Amino acid sequence: MAATAESPLSARKVLSERVRLFVLLLLAAILVACGGSSSAVSTTPPVAPSSAGWPLLAVTTDDPNTGTAAQVDALASLPRRIAVRVVLDLGTLPADYVDSVGKLAAVADVMAQPLDSSVMDQLTAAQAGDRARQYLAALQGSAPIWEVGNEVNGNWVGPDPVGKIRAMYDAAKAYGKKTAVTFYYENPPTPGYDMLPWIDANIPAGDPLRTGLDYVLVSYYEDENGGHRLTQAEIDGIFSGLAQRFPNAKVGFGEFGWGKTIPSDPAVRAELISRFFSYTTPLPAYVGGGFYCHFRQTMTPRTQPDYELLRQAAAR
Repeated sequence: MAATAESPLSARKVLSERVRLFVLLLLAAILVACGGSSSAVSTTPPVAPSSAGWPLLAVTTDDPNTGTAAQVDALASLPRRIAVRVVLDLGTLPADYVDSVGKLAAVADVMAQPLDSSVMDQLTAAQAGDRARQYLAALQGSAPIWEVGNEVNGNWVGPDPVGKIRAMYDAAKAYGKKTAVTFYYENPPTPGYDMLPWIDANIPAGDPLRTGLDYVLVSYYEDENGGHRLTQAEIDGIFSGLAQRFPNAKVGFGEFGWGKTIPSDPAVRAELISRFFSYTTPLPAYVGGGFYCHFRQTMTPRTQPDYELLRQAAAR
């Protein structure tokens, strides 16, 4: 078909369309510059908020004298300083730990444990107090926190657990140290050893331990509880109950991991570790803690895959 001259009406329509397009483009540019959005559906998924970090993040070493350099390196390489519980084995001497604990203390806040629950039945209250004083004298410059009772409501700890707690508590306070007690949580509980009722029966209101402890912690092992996973309601109830009974203490997890066999599958370990490091509750007294029990075995040297989970938790 032969071309024809464009009419004035057609020219005006073209001009009008060009103006409309220009205005639309200008409006779009203004919206983008001002942070606005159009009615079009975005195909970009929203960014999930990152989990809040625990004020207190901690691990446990069952032997500071084995692989000390690797343990120190792993702790020193984290994005922030964390805490480390050091188990002081029965049958050892305070001098055995001076060097290794001093090195750990240079890169982490040490919580010393002079008497594990597994051997608590082997000492009297007087002997527990004497043992604590001997280790305090040797390690006082390296350990600002002392765990003066570990899983104290367990049905295996023997007679007079509160007497032993009090003897070690008095020893630690005489040195001006912060103190912690770890309770054992079960679901379902062993009759007579249910954590909160046990506290009420054995450390009643008005007891100096109720107001004097700095940290009140909870040990929980899923594999010792039929694989039961803590629910949020359960977590809230555990820590609100502890905070009510120990109003001056910070509360959190004092042990987690595997009470039986450490899984060989990294994915299985990662699921539990990541989940525990994410547990929270809205209580102001809650500080997290954790004290993962297999730091030496599965997080050192820091090339092990579990170490990355700790690094991520420390980076929050």
